Amino acid sequence: MFCTGWRRVAEVVQDFRARGDAWKSARLQRNVRGDFSAWHRGRVWFLLWALDVDVPALRPLFAQARQQLAPWLLHGYRRQPHVTLGLCGFPGQTRAQSSLGDRMQEHHVAGESDSLPDACSLAGLRRQVEGLERSIALSPFRMDVGGAGSFTSAPFLAVHQGGELQALRAALALDPALQHLDDYLPHVTLGLFRASWQSSQLQQGLRAVDGLPTVSLQVRQVQLMAYAAADVGGPLVTVAAFDLRSRRLRWHPLACRVLGESWLKTWDG
Repeated sequence: MFCTGWRRVAEVVQDFRARGDAWKSARLQRNVRGDFSAWHRGRVWFLLWALDVDVPALRPLFAQARQQLAPWLLHGYRRQPHVTLGLCGFPGQTRAQSSLGDRMQEHHVAGESDSLPDACSLAGLRRQVEGLERSIALSPFRMDVGGAGSFTSAPFLAVHQGGELQALRAALALDPALQHLDDYLPHVTLGLFRASWQSSQLQQGLRAVDGLPTVSLQVRQVQLMAYAAADVGGPLVTVAAFDLRSRRLRWHPLACRVLGESWLKTWDG
């Protein structure tokens, strides 16, 4: 989850019964549907590195978990199952398009926005990909997804792995100022809370999710993804995929819409 406040009220653990009194007395963060123009300043897309786990093996678990927590979730959440590795920012100096439909509207991102602290430069993105290419610690791996957890703003499925995600994050060397986390906890976000309830009211739903089976997944690629900044909980689009075996980046068709032709032409040299 990367829309609003990822601040933990206590140490988040995978077993709800072990969370303790600090969690039980916490108040959940209310999320709302809005444009958040003060944040995006007219910039259309926001980039991040993630693992795309929207696969047949995980979809039933994801759907069941969301169903168990439906009374607490903000309506209209359409983000696919994913594991965020880190945030990149708004791509600068590009012509981007604001819709995935047939009727596209172009927006020119002013050069002034390129100097903002949440801007993602072409040079910065190239350094991230080069970090993946150079790292000797990276290769395909397995990870398990299952068990309930929650931030104050969003519930999630826990991710269990042997340190591979930390190795990926180290290779990417993302700007720490953009990450919005005191420390990294891999997870699959289930949605956003729609009201500021006491967390104790969520116990029954989280216990039900905690009882669902764990799913094992094979990870072979890392995705550069994007979402429309003005669409809270809107769908992710894949911009590029980095293959962990071949160590090569492959651009997806939507890359041109998100980054613009000038970025891609400069990248290809």
